[in-house]
Amino acid sequence: MTSLQSVLQDSFARRRTVAIIVALLLTALVPLADTVLPAGWSTALLAAGVLLLMVTLLMLARPGASAGIGAAESDGGNRRGAGLLLYLSPVILLNLVYPLVSPAMAAVNVGGVQLTLVVLASSITVPWLAQAACLPAYRAIGDLMAERDMAAITRRFCTTWPAMFVQSLPLVVVFAVPLWLATRWSFPALATYAALCALHLLFVQSLILTNVGERRGLWALAWAAYAVALFAAPTLWWLPPVLGTLTQVATMGRGLAAVRLARRLDARHFSADLLRGLLLGAVLWADKFVLFLVTDGDFQVVIVFLAMLPAVVAYNYYFVNLAPRVDRAVTDLHRTIAEEPLTRLATMSRELSRTVDRAILSTGAVGMVLTLVIVLLLQGLQPVNVLLAVSVGVASWAFMILTLLSYELDYIGEKVLPQILGGIHLALCAAAFLLVGAVQGSTGAVLAYGALVVADLVLVAVAWVLYKRHWTQPEYTLFWRHATSW
Repeated sequence: MTSLQSVLQDSFARRRTVAIIVALLLTALVPLADTVLPAGWSTALLAAGVLLLMVTLLMLARPGASAGIGAAESDGGNRRGAGLLLYLSPVILLNLVYPLVSPAMAAVNVGGVQLTLVVLASSITVPWLAQAACLPAYRAIGDLMAERDMAAITRRFCTTWPAMFVQSLPLVVVFAVPLWLATRWSFPALATYAALCALHLLFVQSLILTNVGERRGLWALAWAAYAVALFAAPTLWWLPPVLGTLTQVATMGRGLAAVRLARRLDARHFSADLLRGLLLGAVLWADKFVLFLVTDGDFQVVIVFLAMLPAVVAYNYYFVNLAPRVDRAVTDLHRTIAEEPLTRLATMSRELSRTVDRAILSTGAVGMVLTLVIVLLLQGLQPVNVLLAVSVGVASWAFMILTLLSYELDYIGEKVLPQILGGIHLALCAAAFLLVGAVQGSTGAVLAYGALVVADLVLVAVAWVLYKRHWTQPEYTLFWRHATSW
């Protein structure tokens, strides 16, 4: 309670907290509109959703205003707004292309399974798989990140990439086995799924350098190539990730000379990173995979993906527009410790704590307002599915906030706590879907996500208390604790 009171003393944080609470309450009340409001109000709700969407998009396009920065950073804010749009290119492009190519995919069977289902299973698996498979790369180049020497980073990455890819492939089996046990797909269908996951694993690893270098245009180019291949030849399932990977390999230049096929990464550290990535990634992505398993892919795909879209947008908004400010604040604190008197340290420490609080609360406000937008739009267009949208949307928002708090704990050096939170979430997720798996149709999904809303809001509260405990005095947690342990 004390940590929450200290946060609310900041008027910016207080406004964002109020926005989250109000948007959450309104989102929960939208399904009652048909029973409370007179007939014909669906059009008004649709118009309200469109208006709110336009306002929110304006805030995202001008991140300086929404994050409370000064005029001196306005140009950088505008660039980050454009960068966010480029960073969201996979969300934008794939949501446009997949509905167009789904009929062509559905007409093709792979071992008795529709290609659409195989691609859907892969699409649900890859974000979680990528979270684990990319983490070892950041360990490999971590000591070079501060200098941002992209030539050196590229050489180091190319040296470790073949081994990293090969040693990550067993992860595909980790996902393929429960998929086979749940669906009993034929070997050709399961092999196609595994090959798709492996090719996407190669693709997402190839994007690491682009992400580290913040080359948003190159990031968008990769996903544009992916989308073009998908649109031009939807039944050539291997082509999009291969073409996307080639756009990245072509930019590595002389770094490719450093490729070492025979190199092997330290098994203990590599395995620890994979496990850490799996548990951290489980919070945001496990529910979709488990939902696919218990329904054999027969669920309201469009509604579920639309409802989780606000959390994905907010998640990307954090990393493009807000995380760099946290990094700069940590760098400033480090410089203060090294160069300035201790009387200055307390001020810089409070500023860093406030910066991180603002980043998390701003992300939460964006995510919850966008969730309200989606729910209002669906209430106007498809009121029969609005309850499912509310449960999935609010649950996805809680997953996203829990993920960010876990990242902040991991960032400050608490490696075990985020994994415990991720493991608890994964267990709760599996229990929720298995317990209601016998309920047919969208009712089972509503009940499962409703249970996860309650469970994960409790986890968010626990994670917030842990986060504040470690970030209230970041100068100690980040620096002095390590210095006194030497």
